[in-house]
Amino acid sequence: MIPAGTIAKAILVVKPGSDFSDQFLTRSKNSDSAYLDCEFIILEGQYAKKGIFDKIGINGSDAWINMGKARIRAILESGKNVNPKDMSENAMAARRINSFGELDGLEVVIKIGIESDKSGTHKDKNKVVSIITPDHQMYKNYKNNSNYIPWGI
Repeated sequence: MIPAGTIAKAILVVKPGSDFSDQFLTRSKNSDSAYLDCEFIILEGQYAKKGIFDKIGINGSDAWINMGKARIRAILESGKNVNPKDMSENAMAARRINSFGELDGLEVVIKIGIESDKSGTHKDKNKVVSIITPDHQMYKNYKNNSNYIPWGI
């Protein structure tokens, strides 16, 4: 288990989905929602090669969709070094994608947490708490020296 609060450099892997309309979308078996089935693979340090699984909402409730849009925007900003406050044409262009496949392979900086199963049926697991963007000091430290990842923050 990776300790909660750990900041890490990771590569995003978007797994092929089960939706025939888009090769990257996965349809829920229990509702009409769809999501991107993702894995963030840690690239450096003592947790290198460990993966953290995540679902990014694309279709479903408004809340699910809005969380998904925010996550995708943060992934693009982190992966393409775009400050969230930058509204220039270049920044706006960096945030546009034609396919969810464009997210696959982006290197991002993430903050890791722990998700506990309240029912006690499953073991605790790591989760991506947030995507660290260029306006955050930890991102700046990472960019200035790629070997500087403060494990266990």
